[in-house]
Amino acid sequence: MTTAEGKGRAMTREEFLEYVHYFNKKDFVKVADYFTPDITVEYYDNATGPAVPARTLRGPDEFIENYKALTSTVKEVLELRDFISTEDRLFAELYTEFHPFKDAPASEGRQAWKAGEPVISTNWVMYEMLNGKMKRIRIAHWRLHDSKTAKYKP
Repeated sequence: MTTAEGKGRAMTREEFLEYVHYFNKKDFVKVADYFTPDITVEYYDNATGPAVPARTLRGPDEFIENYKALTSTVKEVLELRDFISTEDRLFAELYTEFHPFKDAPASEGRQAWKAGEPVISTNWVMYEMLNGKMKRIRIAHWRLHDSKTAKYKP
């Protein structure tokens, strides 16, 4: 159970940072505790180059499996920047670094990874909230950054 649960209350920045903490630790079961059972996670299209289709994950189990697969080849680190929260919407600007530690071919909705070549981006994420839980997550890619500016070391 998340601390933001309860009707009529917005998630605080501190509560969201706890969610980011679990994400960065790869504790995806704890991350999924923030979701409704029918969560959808919608990813942008064409942000990492041509032929990268939009995709949608449905349910906590699909989310967990997707991120377990992703983190088998890359370390992902989120940093929260701007944050706005109401009882039914939450907006977060997330600076994101991907640090591949294995080469991996492109897959559905994902670019190819080359070990040692970080990919850095800023994404805007809109969360639809229901009783303090995330019901729908929409991720919009805003900007790629020079890989030489990486802050985090794997």
